[in-house]
Amino acid sequence: MRRDYFTCVFLACICASLFFVCFLPLYFTYDMIIPREFGTVEKISGWAFALSVLLIIPVYAAYKKKFWITAGLAVYGAVCLLPTWILPGMAEKLGAEDVDIFTVVEGFILKAIYGMAEAPFASLSGVLGDDRARMLPMRILPVSLIVYATFQVYRFYRDAYVAEQLDPASVVDQTAKENIDFTSPEKKEQPKPEVLGTVISAPARQNPRAARPTRSPNVNVPEYPSKEIPQQKKEEAIQLGAPKKQEEVIQLGAPKPKDDVIQLGAPKPKDDVIQLPPRMPDA
Repeated sequence: MRRDYFTCVFLACICASLFFVCFLPLYFTYDMIIPREFGTVEKISGWAFALSVLLIIPVYAAYKKKFWITAGLAVYGAVCLLPTWILPGMAEKLGAEDVDIFTVVEGFILKAIYGMAEAPFASLSGVLGDDRARMLPMRILPVSLIVYATFQVYRFYRDAYVAEQLDPASVVDQTAKENIDFTSPEKKEQPKPEVLGTVISAPARQNPRAARPTRSPNVNVPEYPSKEIPQQKKEEAIQLGAPKKQEEVIQLGAPKPKDDVIQLGAPKPKDDVIQLPPRMPDA
């Protein structure tokens, strides 16, 4: 898909230039300038083409990070520059009597490319002049590359600046840092970097009997007196034990008999009770 951008942009620029060549006579040629009148449609089309290849397409490709669009436009600009690079060196060969047929064909193709590249900008000569209008096709290649590179450099430094601003380690009070005198014999405490946001740390319970961390012999670390847990005195301790007196002990057991307890037993015979003799058996 990215290579399609390259092909589409390159072929679209060539197609637009060929429209001017096919429907309008050439104004700029490699050897001379053929004066003629320019119509309104040709002027509008010429300005639209010039703004597209020199401003709109390069800025859009650089802003959207479309490198292949920039590459296609830059290759078209290089094609426009080929005649000015090659034809001056072929002038002696083309003017010679025994010129080669391949040299003649090559020169004809390069002159046709020059006329195709200059055709869209012919109508701009009435405002900009012939010399400036003729030089516009040669500006396509450097403009496309410079605009893309400028956008990328600006985006790189902007992202670096934003990343530095969001980094909490780089947020330091510059005023306090400049006031520190490192040459004075008294060492001043350097300010610590400020951390963006609120940091909440839970209190950690330290064990006083834990082993102290080892330290390097070259580092002077102040020693603080260890805090020991005070022990209670023996006199203040409360002694708990069994009661000494037996009288205070409550004995639980069976209840003792008392005088007021009613003893129940068999009833005693009395005088008023009628005693019946035993019944004799019948004979």
